[in-house]
Amino acid sequence: MRVARGEHGFTLVELLVTMTITTIVFGATLSVLDVFQRNNRFEVLRNETQDNARTAADRLARQLRNVAAPSTGAAGALEQKEPYSIIFQSIDPTSLNGGGNATHAMRVRYCLDASTPTNEVLWTQVKRWAKEPPAVPTSTACPDPSAADFETNTQLVQHVTNENGGQNRPVFSYSAEGIPQTTSVEMNLFLDLNPGHRPGETQLTSGVALRNANRPPTAKIKWTLINKHVSLNATESANPDGLALTYQWWKDGVLQTASGAEWETKEESSGTHTYELEITDPSGLSDKAKETVPVP
Repeated sequence: MRVARGEHGFTLVELLVTMTITTIVFGATLSVLDVFQRNNRFEVLRNETQDNARTAADRLARQLRNVAAPSTGAAGALEQKEPYSIIFQSIDPTSLNGGGNATHAMRVRYCLDASTPTNEVLWTQVKRWAKEPPAVPTSTACPDPSAADFETNTQLVQHVTNENGGQNRPVFSYSAEGIPQTTSVEMNLFLDLNPGHRPGETQLTSGVALRNANRPPTAKIKWTLINKHVSLNATESANPDGLALTYQWWKDGVLQTASGAEWETKEESSGTHTYELEITDPSGLSDKAKETVPVP
């Protein structure tokens, strides 16, 4: 006689236990996958932010290397230099305008919008012209909202944290005080997609020398009195960029014909005489010196 096969299955308790274990394992797997996806997305955004910062630094360096040569109207290479804003004239590679703007110059501004401390934004603005350059804008807003000041506004880098938490970390640092003496610019950007959490901030630093920067000359006078003749010597006057200088002399407020670095006057009358010197480089930057000489 054949015995029937057993048809026993899982009990309800066994099924519930199995389903519970499966749910826990599946949930843990999904949690790990979700964390992985979030971390991967965060790393992608982090890399994009760093790439944008590097691109902005390269763009600034390229424009600063092509900074427009200074003139008597704008001494030095920079029109404005602030810790969080910089304005200068550079060469516009897309310009075909001639006329008064034969050098194809354009005005460029870089500035930091810190209105949202945890997500500050680096902007660039551009102004072009056909003839004479307009006056340097005085607005401190970033970006400058006036269309008369700048015609294009472009976001370059987000998630900047230079001023996050009230920190004073300038975006732009300069080689020396005073616009005419500036010969290099350094840009520092602190970046953080999620302030207060790991992996924390990253810093990008880039510097560029202003090869077209023209520093003003320094005038110096030495004098010697010889038998009521005053010998004036300005050979110690110097131009830090090695450019040739022109000389103009004044005696008691009257322009003289002397035009060299050395000048010996005719016999002077007794009393006190004032001699002035003005030296000028080829770009129009100048400096003056004055000496008062008592003649017995």
